[in-house]
Amino acid sequence: MPQSTRALPPGVLLSAFATLGLALFTLVMAVLSFAEGHGAFSGGVALALMLWGVLVGAGSVLLLRGARWARGPVIAAGLLHAFAFGQFALNNAPLAWLGAAAGVAAVVGLVLPASTGWFTRGS
Repeated sequence: MPQSTRALPPGVLLSAFATLGLALFTLVMAVLSFAEGHGAFSGGVALALMLWGVLVGAGSVLLLRGARWARGPVIAAGLLHAFAFGQFALNNAPLAWLGAAAGVAAVVGLVLPASTGWFTRGS
């Protein structure tokens, strides 16, 4: 049963909104990739980005609704984003640190003691 009747801890909110921001960024990149017009390649990349953005966004929304099982996928996506954006940031793309920080925030927000207690209480 979703725990949406209780207030979400700040860490869960931080994680959900950081993940939602990453999902929106991915969807914008999908649109830009599709608009680039390099034929099937751009279309394939756009489709993959669109699917990833929808999955990550769904995890964020489910987390906000109190779905306990969404915690694992959101943590996994946060780690993937932190490493991927971190690689770009290390290769002279300084704005990528924002994406890496959002990925780290998504993970840290869910492993804080208050967040973990919220997810495990009543199970």
